[in-house]
Amino acid sequence: MPVPALSPEPPQSALHRLATNRRASAGLVLLAAMALAALAAPLLPSGLPNWAAEQPANDPVVATLVEARGSLSFALLAGLLGAAVGIGWAVLAVFLGRQAERSMMRLAERLAGTPLVLAVLLLSGLSDRSAVVLSLAVALSTAPVVAGMAQAELRALMRREFLVAARANGLDEQTVFRRHLLPNALWSLAAAGWLALPRALAAECFASLLGLGLQQGGSWGGAVAAALERGDAVAALLPVVLLAATLWALGAVGDGLRAAGKVP
Repeated sequence: MPVPALSPEPPQSALHRLATNRRASAGLVLLAAMALAALAAPLLPSGLPNWAAEQPANDPVVATLVEARGSLSFALLAGLLGAAVGIGWAVLAVFLGRQAERSMMRLAERLAGTPLVLAVLLLSGLSDRSAVVLSLAVALSTAPVVAGMAQAELRALMRREFLVAARANGLDEQTVFRRHLLPNALWSLAAAGWLALPRALAAECFASLLGLGLQQGGSWGGAVAAALERGDAVAALLPVVLLAATLWALGAVGDGLRAAGKVP
């Protein structure tokens, strides 16, 4: 008698688990508020710093929100690119079979051991602080970490009973992969890809703090460096606080995505 293979879990169930996760919900609210504040900052009084004269905006809070636009936009761009490359690498490795998977993941593991900050600083310095090169450097540096987590999630899911049941029904590996593994792995893969966002944000801010990141006025790290040069403690503290809050929120949402992706 054939063993029935379970269908993918309805997405509403995972969404419900994410929505009822208080920590993840708080992180989402904080990220949404940060994004809205950054978008609205230039419309506020004294919202546009005079960077040509190397003078901050009159209101340091508004100036910090203006600087958030550069950091958050960069993290989103580089993070999404790194997530796409990492997830694609892991999915392809698992799809190609054990031998190819071992080789591909061994390479990803070695690349993941490369110091992220050093690679970013080197490429940024060689490219004269090009935003495009910096984005690619951060994305390619985060991709191996994403690939490692995504592959681990896929392998753990392949050992679940419903996938064993699908194989017991006589389905070939490619059919199991396409019809049963990937649909049930979407949330876990999203959680793996989410890892790239805080890493991209932290890497860019650190590079800008050292003068190798985004141009002045476009990053929290650059704002901290400029404030320290002026001896303005308040102006230096605000970007640090917002950066820490954003990194916490990204981590909270990532944890929520991982919890939501756990197939019952």
